[in-house]
Amino acid sequence: MKIEDLKNRDFAEYMLGRTLSSIYKIGPVKSTDYEILSYISIFHRDLIEEHIDDINLYLGLFYKEIVTPKSLQGCVQKMFSECIAEHFGKTYTPVQTSILNNSEEKKIFSFSAPTSTGKSHVLFSIIEDSERDVVVVVPSRALINEYYLRLCEEIQDKSINILTYVDKINTAKCRRNIFVLTPERCKDLFRLKDQFSIDVIIFDEAQLTDEKGKRGLFFDAIVRRCNRELPHSKIIFAHPFVINPEAQISKNALSPDQSISKVYDQRNVGQIFMCEKPSGSFSYFGSDTSVFSNKQLACGYDPIEECIKAKGSVLFYVSKNSIISNAYLNVFSKYIELCPEIENPELLDIIEELKEFTGGGTVAYMNYYSQMLALLKRGIVIHHGSLPLRARMLVEKFTRKHFCRICFATSTLEQGINMPFDIVYIDRLESRKYLAVKNLIGRAGRSSKERKIDFGIVIIASTKVAKLRSLLTQTVMLNMQSQLEDNEEFDDDYNDFKDAILHDTFSDQFNLTENQIIKLSDENLDEILRCVLDKFFNNIEENGNVNLSKEDIQMVVSAFHQFYSIYLGRELQLGEKSALTTAFYIMIWRIQGRTFSTICHSRYAFLSREKERDRLDRHGQSTDHILARFTQKYVELPNNNLSSPVSLFPKGLKAKDVDYDIITYDTYDYLDKLIGLYLSDIFYAAFIKYNDRCPDERAVKMADLIKYGTYNTKYIWMLRYGMSFEDIELLDEYIESIDERGIIVTQDFANLPPKAKECIDRFVE
Repeated sequence: MKIEDLKNRDFAEYMLGRTLSSIYKIGPVKSTDYEILSYISIFHRDLIEEHIDDINLYLGLFYKEIVTPKSLQGCVQKMFSECIAEHFGKTYTPVQTSILNNSEEKKIFSFSAPTSTGKSHVLFSIIEDSERDVVVVVPSRALINEYYLRLCEEIQDKSINILTYVDKINTAKCRRNIFVLTPERCKDLFRLKDQFSIDVIIFDEAQLTDEKGKRGLFFDAIVRRCNRELPHSKIIFAHPFVINPEAQISKNALSPDQSISKVYDQRNVGQIFMCEKPSGSFSYFGSDTSVFSNKQLACGYDPIEECIKAKGSVLFYVSKNSIISNAYLNVFSKYIELCPEIENPELLDIIEELKEFTGGGTVAYMNYYSQMLALLKRGIVIHHGSLPLRARMLVEKFTRKHFCRICFATSTLEQGINMPFDIVYIDRLESRKYLAVKNLIGRAGRSSKERKIDFGIVIIASTKVAKLRSLLTQTVMLNMQSQLEDNEEFDDDYNDFKDAILHDTFSDQFNLTENQIIKLSDENLDEILRCVLDKFFNNIEENGNVNLSKEDIQMVVSAFHQFYSIYLGRELQLGEKSALTTAFYIMIWRIQGRTFSTICHSRYAFLSREKERDRLDRHGQSTDHILARFTQKYVELPNNNLSSPVSLFPKGLKAKDVDYDIITYDTYDYLDKLIGLYLSDIFYAAFIKYNDRCPDERAVKMADLIKYGTYNTKYIWMLRYGMSFEDIELLDEYIESIDERGIIVTQDFANLPPKAKECIDRFVE
């Protein structure tokens, strides 16, 4: 069949009947069936409208507005939907009903379903309907945020704690807890397990089990510990597109008698495919040549342009390099120009929040100019892995509010985050990331309750059509053997980690292996650590702030270098030293209580030679000859091959051209990945072990400074309740007392604007 054939009404009517018959017999499991229905809805809207109730019932979309089915089969499906609604008290699709039934039937349920199946909706129902504590494990902090915001919207009951970490708080009011965690944050679950009654543990996006390296190891270790230490809790694994979800059961030695697995192919939203020719024209093409011929059909218009003009939304899947270099601005300039500034108070409020957090401005050619913020004013979103988490939260909120016209994103968007678009344009196609591509394709099209066919458009360069078709046919199969049992070895650090996980010698307290803790017990470190303590605690002001001179900071950085070299047991490479110098400066600033924006401002001022340029500007002199200072780009450590430093900016960059956004991204990578996920654990444990050897209350305070950024008891409690330092700065005077039992606020707290209170609103009556 050619796509063009569907323009013929008689043939379209014939294919509609044939497609519906197929769907009724085997279910909506073939993506090409949705494709055919979508094309008919484009070419013959009246034909679809005539049969829309039957179509939606055949597809199992029982949440749709249904008026009157015209066929016997449609009437049967409607009766089925009414039975489901009567039984559950809610409207579910057959797939969602099956997920609910299977999760009830067995202790362990592992399933797979494509993007846009309504998987998230049913998981949220399980979470909401549980009467005891629930744990949700997700692969990323971005997805934690997605879950957290949605749960807060749907669950208004303040007696239910919704937390993104494991802690015993708000005990005076709390009836039960919902914990949304990454695998790495689960360690506290086992430390406090006797204080909770956990009903169900949900591993969403559970294909993380196959991720090479420490994260995959850690995931399987968490699964096994949950099964072993929480034997009365149900376990649910959810995956997209995986054809063997039963692998979770076998690879983690879970009881087959207590387990069930299921693959669902149905979806709630369809996609049609288009390609862009080198000339700039667009054509439709079929995803499967066994159903559609190779012949394409010219559409005669620019679908992206039409979508933007109609206030729809477009996702451009691009590389991170394209975003960092701003190459995307030139490649897609004609679409960017179609987006005028949006004058909406709610939109401007979100941008203002982002400005306050990042410290960026929106005036071109001025210091701290942020291209990201300037684009947001036009409804254009940037989304990638180095976008600070708080900024990502606000950007995703921006998108959910339907302000987004264009989103330029890397594959970080594919993992579970519910951000649908009318069009997905795939600018890059990596064979090794076929799961990411499939998930991104699933972002095309919005599920609605309207009486229509829901579908989105996927666009790719005409030269990549064959490659995309090939990727669509590839299956995603989980390894049947856990990395914990395979014989593959990497570096000493990985092998040590693997051995600790296998032999249960990994420390939940320090998040380190036994060997790492032994290294930190070396008495040769004592003098170095004592020197650091002297520098910090001899320079504390009355308000508790640490005021180090430039010389003091240099000495502390040098001491940290010595410490890390002894810890590794080798000399540091030049590139490692360079990265550590940057990391230690940022870590010290953080300990000194600087916010994210002030840290970024400090780096920008130094790198762009701000004072020098401002002095010349005041005298009307050119600054073109002033070059940007060097700074080390974020890299993973340790890395024995990093023999040379790696510059964040190209050599010879003018100081005035330093990109503030790149500084914010790089600073976040240092804070989040190198300091937050690696160095802070090492230094926290080092000062605790030092205190064990040489009792010194300063060491405990220093450990708290590294872990929390403060040793102020009130501030630590505020952080434990989920507040940021930015929130603390604003709310400190309005919180009368705070501890494990709850938060007591002053009378003036009620007068604060809702936005200022929302971070702790769930804990305050």
